[in-house]
Amino acid sequence: MGKGKALHKINVLAILSFIAITAITFFKSALELEDAEQAYYSQWLRWGYDDQPPFYTWLQYGFNTVFGVGKLAFSLLRAVLFAGTLLLLYRFSGLRIKEADTSKLAVLALVLIPVYIDFTFRRLSHTSLLCLCVVASYYSIQLLLARKSILNYLLLGLVLGVGIMSKYNYAFFLVTFAMVTLWDKELRAIVFNPKILLSVLVSVLLVGPHVYWLLGPDEYQSFLTSSIEEKIGKEQAQSGFSMLPFIVYLKGLFALMFPVIAIISIGYFSKNLSFNKLGINWFFKMLITQLLVLGLFFLIFQSQKVETRWLLPLFIPFVVLLLEIVDLKNSKKLVTVGYWVFILVIGIQTIRTPIEKVMKIPSSVHFGFEPVASKLSKNYNTYHWVLPNVTYAGNVRLLHPEQTILSADDYSLTALELQHEGEVEITIGPSVEKQTTPVDSLIGFGKEKENLYFYIN
Repeated sequence: MGKGKALHKINVLAILSFIAITAITFFKSALELEDAEQAYYSQWLRWGYDDQPPFYTWLQYGFNTVFGVGKLAFSLLRAVLFAGTLLLLYRFSGLRIKEADTSKLAVLALVLIPVYIDFTFRRLSHTSLLCLCVVASYYSIQLLLARKSILNYLLLGLVLGVGIMSKYNYAFFLVTFAMVTLWDKELRAIVFNPKILLSVLVSVLLVGPHVYWLLGPDEYQSFLTSSIEEKIGKEQAQSGFSMLPFIVYLKGLFALMFPVIAIISIGYFSKNLSFNKLGINWFFKMLITQLLVLGLFFLIFQSQKVETRWLLPLFIPFVVLLLEIVDLKNSKKLVTVGYWVFILVIGIQTIRTPIEKVMKIPSSVHFGFEPVASKLSKNYNTYHWVLPNVTYAGNVRLLHPEQTILSADDYSLTALELQHEGEVEITIGPSVEKQTTPVDSLIGFGKEKENLYFYIN
């Protein structure tokens, strides 16, 4: 009975989160960056988009087909992924932790991870999908440890393929899994089983076309390399080897887990929890190796920047390990408190956007793109529209889904897609490359008060 009640509460949190994430979008005048990107890229079905794998955009294309190109389609997908992660994490926790209340606390603990309950709740796209994929990967491994069936191997192959196609960061999990396989006999029993060929076949079929697109003659991998170097700040690195990137990495880990660490410390010193003696099992080995793999990556590439959202998906499953380590004195009471805290945070997240608007707290989502779309529709309806970046392009497409809109910073566009007669191109600031005078302008647009200039090509 206790297990059933626990599952019921997780379902309630998943449903409330789903509703809240969907509702929040309608309080915004403009799309967040990630949603705007999807509004733009989901115009086409391609083997690749920008600097992320294509699977999320494929899903978004499907949601757009069913629900139309509108705020609902973009928020629904993120809501499904967020709710799905809660439910699947609970299933994984239930396989490893037999005590119902403790296994539920693994899900409730997510409210203590700021980047998850804030960024993922409100706007992250590919990262949300990767969170679900990484949790699904550990869940699949746990199923195979219990039963090495053909169905479980097929599931592992599907999860691995989708994981690779969700976000390139998934490679860190794959490297960790491969290294621990050499270390742990339980994982070796999974990998060195002939049925693993089914997993490999399924994942290769899913990933193969995208890999060809990425490494093919168009050399998209060079753009990906440049994007990664820009994100981690490699260009800002000083000449010579430095330990600073490792310190930045540790700082990112601390920022990711600080509230969890604080609560555990308070519980320990108040004698409300103690630590169990945990054997060095495969799951613990995955944690240690994952920490080392990421640390070495940032150190070798001399990363000057480490965002907590990059670390989040790879460490979410280890909340379960944390609950295996600690011995709680009153887990039932903690479940009740954690449940209502989670609901409270959902409520705060829901009303946060309208409160920001009423209090006139600056935010780009409160500045709609109607002035840009209106000017284009009224004066340049017969032209092809080229916007300065995907944020502009996605928001304008939301208002005019019947138009095929191009973005000047989309390197994945083919030459054929770029060749159009009669284009109106918008630039932020006067273009030094144009040999003509702008035919129109929009001065002081949006939060950043940008000056937009219209050119006819």
